[in-house]
Amino acid sequence: MARVLVVDDSGLMRTQISAMLEELGHEVIAQANNGLESYELYKKYNPEVVTMDINMPILDGLGAVKKIIADFPDARILMISAHEDRSLVYEAIGHGAKDFLTKPIELEKLKVKLLRL
Repeated sequence: MARVLVVDDSGLMRTQISAMLEELGHEVIAQANNGLESYELYKKYNPEVVTMDINMPILDGLGAVKKIIADFPDARILMISAHEDRSLVYEAIGHGAKDFLTKPIELEKLKVKLLRL
C-alpha cells in the first residue's frame, strides 16, 4: 500500500484521516499542519500520496500544490475540502493535484479515491 503524507491544519482531522488510511492498509509517514511544512516533509520523505487540505495558515493547499508539483511533477495529491465552493479545488487540480474529496470524509470514498490516484 501507499506511504502517505497527511496535511491539514486541524489536528483532529489529521488524526481521523491517518486512522482511516491505516485502516485501509496505508502507512502514514508524516503529518503537516500547513502547506509550507507539507513541502518540506515531501522533500524529506518522498511520499507516494499526499492528502492536502485547501484552507490552511502560512501556505494554503493551492500554494502547496503549486510548490510541490513545480519540483515533483509526478506527485500524487488528493485535495480535501469542506467548502461548497469547489473553485479552489478545481484550480488545484489545474495545477497538478490528481483528485479531490469533500469533508466529512467517508472511508469508502477515501478508498476509491486512493485507488484512482
